[in-house]
Amino acid sequence: MKYRSILRRCIIYLLLLLLLPILLSQSSIDLTSPQEQVRKFTRSTEFDYWSWTIDAILVKFQQASLNLPSYMDQDLQKAIVLETINTIHQYRFLEAQINQIYTDPEIPNPDNISTPYFDQLEETSKKLGLLLPIAETIIQNQLSSILAEEGLGYFGQTFPPVLYRITPLPKALITSPRDVIRQDANLSLDPDLSLEEIMNLENNVADSLNVSSLVTDIGGVGTYPTMVMQSGNLTWLIGVVGHEWTHNFLTLRPLGLNYGTNKELRTINETTASISEEELKWTVVERYYPEYYPVPIEEQQLPASDEIEIEEEPFDFPMEMYITRTTTDELLLEGKIEEAEAYMEDRRLFFYENGYLIRRLNQAYFAFHAAYVNAPSSGSEGQTGAAGKDPVGPLVWQLREKSENLPDFLNRISWVTSLEGLQKLVNEFND
Repeated sequence: MKYRSILRRCIIYLLLLLLLPILLSQSSIDLTSPQEQVRKFTRSTEFDYWSWTIDAILVKFQQASLNLPSYMDQDLQKAIVLETINTIHQYRFLEAQINQIYTDPEIPNPDNISTPYFDQLEETSKKLGLLLPIAETIIQNQLSSILAEEGLGYFGQTFPPVLYRITPLPKALITSPRDVIRQDANLSLDPDLSLEEIMNLENNVADSLNVSSLVTDIGGVGTYPTMVMQSGNLTWLIGVVGHEWTHNFLTLRPLGLNYGTNKELRTINETTASISEEELKWTVVERYYPEYYPVPIEEQQLPASDEIEIEEEPFDFPMEMYITRTTTDELLLEGKIEEAEAYMEDRRLFFYENGYLIRRLNQAYFAFHAAYVNAPSSGSEGQTGAAGKDPVGPLVWQLREKSENLPDFLNRISWVTSLEGLQKLVNEFND
């Protein structure tokens, strides 16, 4: 009991430290800022982080008290995680079946037809309620073991501890000026807003404030415990847990504390977390779920040369998005706002025709997605994606390439407080 009490106090102190930037920002609110101007439209639908966090901490205390995975060997832990993933797939299949019944005009009495599916859905939901907490703890422990081995902790313990919870995620309302791509507001909204409510909100904000607006889904939030969307994709899930843990790690250091200072530091934060996500994800998968690890090309069974069919070149989404972003930037720089917006709508339809269902492609879309810079690939100046020619993301990747390992990279970049500081770090390797 004594050790449990100490653990609880440590978690509470850590929570307060992680929330310190939020508390400080709330103490000096500028009512004339773009964020506060947008809040005139969102106050009634904003997500309640405080209530969610308190509830999540209580749940995590219960899980820590039971610590069921400690009574299981690795094979059983793996089986539970995979059964959880399969149950999520089953739940979504049943949801799709019910939706199809109610949208099919040929079915005269959908209530009767759907009854057994609703019964199965309820049973599946109960099963998930039992499995998810155990699977969460297992994945937390697996990622913690990898992080400790990597040296990202103290005395063999990961710090901050890995804590996450599967939950419906808030939606993000993003605004940008129309004449330049820049994120001016990012507000979290209730996750259960209907599409009609979303579109009305976007239009009201855009028309009233003469800005570009977008309500978008997100995959995770770096609260503590972190918020992660329910997914049947195991590798994606592990990656997001690693991504959000990295934000917790950075929040205890200058880079994370200055997350919202400017767009450059936001991009550095998000690109750093994305790099960490990719490396941690595949390390965990290779260790605990090797059947999910991608087979190297040289080991794949390739067809004989006379059996290979020549296929059309696949659609290069990152490159096409890069073209869209850079062309939009050029039009805005010339003051051609309406032309830029018409161009983005044309490109949205182009993406739709190629299987990418983007509901709204505008300045706010780019302002949000530009912070997440993927690995450099072929293309103009080696860059692709929604960030366009922004040099910040590539600099982060350069620092990772020059760092000895992931801990070395994180410990270096976590003390960066400006773009100039990042450039200086990269130059030190070049000298």
